[in-house]
Amino acid sequence: MRKANLRQRWTHLVALGIVATGIGWSQVAPMVLYELGRSAGFRLQEGAGAAVVEPVELPGAPVTAGLRLSITEPLNPGETVRATAPIAERVDANDVLLVEFWGRAVEAEQLPAKVEVRFEPGLTRYSSPLRMVARLDRQWRKVQYPFTVSRNYGPGEARLELVARRQRATVELVGLRLLNYRNTVRKEDLPCTRLDYPGSELQASWRTAADQRIEKLRKAELVVRVVDRKGRVLPGASVRVRMQRHAFGFGTAVSAPLLLGQARNASPEDVERYRRELLRLFNKAVVENHLKWPLWIDPQQRELAIRSVEWLRAHGLKVRGHVLVWPSWRWMPPQAVALKDRPHELRWFILEHIRDEVGALRGKIAEWDVLNEPYSNHDVMDLLGRDVMAEWFVQARQVDPEAKLYINDYDILTTYDPPHRDHYEATIRFLLERGAPLDGIGMQGHFKSEVTGPEELLAILDRFARFGKALQITEFDVDTVDERLQADFTRDLMTVAFSHPAVEGFLMWGFWEGQHWIPNGAMFRRDWTPKPNARVYEELVFRRWWTDVSGRTGNDGVYRTRGFLGEYLVEAELGDRRVERRLELRKPGVTVELVL
Repeated sequence: MRKANLRQRWTHLVALGIVATGIGWSQVAPMVLYELGRSAGFRLQEGAGAAVVEPVELPGAPVTAGLRLSITEPLNPGETVRATAPIAERVDANDVLLVEFWGRAVEAEQLPAKVEVRFEPGLTRYSSPLRMVARLDRQWRKVQYPFTVSRNYGPGEARLELVARRQRATVELVGLRLLNYRNTVRKEDLPCTRLDYPGSELQASWRTAADQRIEKLRKAELVVRVVDRKGRVLPGASVRVRMQRHAFGFGTAVSAPLLLGQARNASPEDVERYRRELLRLFNKAVVENHLKWPLWIDPQQRELAIRSVEWLRAHGLKVRGHVLVWPSWRWMPPQAVALKDRPHELRWFILEHIRDEVGALRGKIAEWDVLNEPYSNHDVMDLLGRDVMAEWFVQARQVDPEAKLYINDYDILTTYDPPHRDHYEATIRFLLERGAPLDGIGMQGHFKSEVTGPEELLAILDRFARFGKALQITEFDVDTVDERLQADFTRDLMTVAFSHPAVEGFLMWGFWEGQHWIPNGAMFRRDWTPKPNARVYEELVFRRWWTDVSGRTGNDGVYRTRGFLGEYLVEAELGDRRVERRLELRKPGVTVELVL
């Protein structure tokens, strides 16, 4: 049947409202974009020497027409098996799609076996509309996952992908379909398979231990002594202790153009709301892009970068600098790339850049990401040698001795890239052995639907804490349409981080869908309604981990409490006399005397 006739038939059936979908009877009939056994089959694009993908008939399965993906040879670090199938129909921007299938693991070195389902291509290599990881055991499991697309796709332009990595395994999928509801339903109203992770249970034992560590690590005693002007203690005085700001760094990435009212896609009302939520929710910020070298080297963009840093500081936020050296030709300015045949000049050009940028912002940046993602971005080290990494830290320290200096990388907290984590540990050890003044270790924290259990996260943090350096989660988001999973994991990773003695900060990589590199990862929707992960964040930061208490002084004129470390307003009142004092609660504790 021709495509036009298919569309006419689909439209007619929608009008009748009598079509059955894979989820049951619905008033809205989806268009079937792909159906295993009827549409074009999957073909291997990567891993041909290590895997086989083949159609199979599986009597007794929920649907007999199936696909078997077998990884028969071990994969090298970073290698994947990727099978693709084309989508013959057109897909339009803002269409709501649902992928569904049954899956099981027939054989696997370790259960559950994991298969990632993708819809490609995205707007960028980082923003695929769908990247969902199914965890498959021996029994058939039905998986349903809704998503939206943000661009138009011509016939045959889009594709489904099945991706597997690491372990040898054989998995079978049946009933694989891709359904298009267009704009007739919201994705939130479609079924979404719950993607749990180890330790997500509210009764999980790690939670009690984490709360105990938080009580010990993040709180201190605050003693308020109230006296009159002659120094006599005042029993019965009313005392209120109100937290104003955390000592722990809760932060976010910010867009310099949006912050300064120059973003093209934001109304004046959006700019005002963006600023208001930024100041309400966070005490720390990192400029998302404008401190990166390709923008910094442009005089107009440099001015925007400096103004954004000054705005943040003027409003009381500490600022992280991201990033001085991202050592791949892809992320360096053309002026640097032009020197790759003149390595001596390139070496000094990089050092001069560090001197220039750190010097221009000296005293304004609390901490710098000196080196970013050396595992997958190493063109410069391949050319100049690994010792140059230590030189970059030395140069930054010489220019601004007060700024803390960090290394930063991704996939350190994920489950699927142990070689990346091993390389990060080896690189940090190398830097320290070479005398690099490294102060902190950044772990980005970009996740898809496959997230890491809390106990494994704690083990990873323990591993890197052995270096004796500060740790930070520097770029957190969860790219998933499963908002319950997103909120639960936000709660759990924040709890793990806040409970760990080496961790000093936790930064989101953006918070508003209207200005987020991965819109699904935002805390607020485009219309500024909060998502469940936003509510989780506020519950933790401003209720569970927040101190606002009151009471009366005893016969000794003293009121005692324990509070979370940070800035406070302390008030005392007796009769018509009232006084207040601002203070900072630090370890091991603070005693303050208020005179009425």
